[in-house]
Amino acid sequence: MSDVVLHASVFVAACSPTELRHGAAWALLHAEPAEQPFLVPAIFRQEVLAAFARRGESADLLDTLDALLQGPRFCACALDEALLERAAAVARAARLRAYDAVYVALALQREAALLTLDAELGARATAAFPALILRT
Repeated sequence: MSDVVLHASVFVAACSPTELRHGAAWALLHAEPAEQPFLVPAIFRQEVLAAFARRGESADLLDTLDALLQGPRFCACALDEALLERAAAVARAARLRAYDAVYVALALQREAALLTLDAELGARATAAFPALILRT
């Protein structure tokens, strides 16, 4: 089994039936074996919870999501100096936002596939880093 880095936007869209890309996100998320944890940067939990909180979701839903995000399906990787340095280099080379650069840097560092539905992110990242494996 290969490692897979899950972009927060895929998880948010998969959990949100009103999202434009909900069906695609749901399919992408569930194409991976249930026993395989997703690699995520340590800030993934905060990023997902903030997305739902900004929408005004209930405290009960946020609590449920928080418990799920701290479960065994998500392997949070520390934002250590090596990852942040790699993310800075990725941001510069691929002209990405900081959060997106962290996901790409994690995928490159772990030689893992990156699950994303963000076409711009995918195009910029693979142009700068052809070895990056995307699953879209």
